[in-house]
Amino acid sequence: MTPVQDPIRQQLIEARRNQILDSAAAVFAEKGFHRATTKDIARRAGIAEGTIYNYFDSKDDLLIGMMARLAELETLGDELTEALQGDVRDFFIAMFRRRVEHLVEAQETLQAILPEVMVNADLREHYYQRFVLRIAALLEQYVRTRIELGHIRPVDTTLTTRVVQAMFIGLLVLRILGDETVVARWEALPELLATIIFDGLKASGGE
Repeated sequence: MTPVQDPIRQQLIEARRNQILDSAAAVFAEKGFHRATTKDIARRAGIAEGTIYNYFDSKDDLLIGMMARLAELETLGDELTEALQGDVRDFFIAMFRRRVEHLVEAQETLQAILPEVMVNADLREHYYQRFVLRIAALLEQYVRTRIELGHIRPVDTTLTTRVVQAMFIGLLVLRILGDETVVARWEALPELLATIIFDGLKASGGE
């Protein structure tokens, strides 16, 4: 028999996890991933260092926890399902704008942890399997459903979702690198991307 979970206890656990993740994000952004210690994180959170290990196995696990929160995977499936009732272009603009704004708020943390994800093979594989592929699968299903409904012309759904993900990630990397044009015109990007994706670049009436 599956034990009944106490919702109050679950809320307290989630609140403590978020408190630790918030502190880890601040410390990683300040010191970098390698120089940061769990002692630093515990001090920032106002808890005993051992308390961290009640919620996370290691500093690497903390990093994965932060990436999971940034990916917002838990809410993406419901977002995509609800979005089927509306206009595909409007949804693309709204989702891109909201998620990018969320990541920009965490830009300093991303700068500290992304290099570690790139060079650490275990972390890279973990993140790719747990988040990148799962997000891609949800987006593929969304695109396939839109095609079936006649809202999008038939395309290679697997490659299409990778292209969208690549544009999203690439623009974020350009912003982190300090590209002046991207930073200065950040607010214009969602509409521009929607135009490129849904209308293309060919002149109206052109061959």
